[in-house]
Amino acid sequence: MPKVPAAQLVLDAAYRCFARNGYRRTTISDIVEEAGMSRPTVYKYVGNKDEAVVKVVESLLERSLTAAQEAAAAADAPEEKILAVLAVKLEVAVRLWQDSPAYAQELLSAATAQAPGLITTYTDGLAELLTAALAGAAPNTAHQAATVLLTFTRGLEDDLRDADAAHRDLATGVRIITRGALDRPAATTA
Repeated sequence: MPKVPAAQLVLDAAYRCFARNGYRRTTISDIVEEAGMSRPTVYKYVGNKDEAVVKVVESLLERSLTAAQEAAAAADAPEEKILAVLAVKLEVAVRLWQDSPAYAQELLSAATAQAPGLITTYTDGLAELLTAALAGAAPNTAHQAATVLLTFTRGLEDDLRDADAAHRDLATGVRIITRGALDRPAATTA
């Protein structure tokens, strides 16, 4: 089994602290204790608490975007690619909700407050993958459909008490939206 880099161990410890205590109640001392490392080592990898929350969420979103890219590459049909990408996105929310039902939103809000472009960069990357999967649609329709698909998925993330139902609803929504985007000619605007 490969050795986990110290930086990842610190990020994992910070995530556990934020998930357990919330952003506001977590201290660097909590992260130091959870990581089982010295304070200077923790500061080296995550800096202060504000930097730590950004790095934790950034790492989570980077891994998710990579997984979405891999999932899209492994799928064949446009609908399969789209469902694979959005299932990865939904799983991030499911994991956050399962790990921290009380503090998941606080964690994302704190990271966004410290680094406003973080979520935007992530959703832009997903939108590119979705737009590419919808290559058979008119360019404007593909982009609009990608935006609708992301908004739809965000809506599913609002209530994850039943993750299986959210995944079923995601599959249904992807099927409806994708087929609509690919089967209809692009609407013209006057």
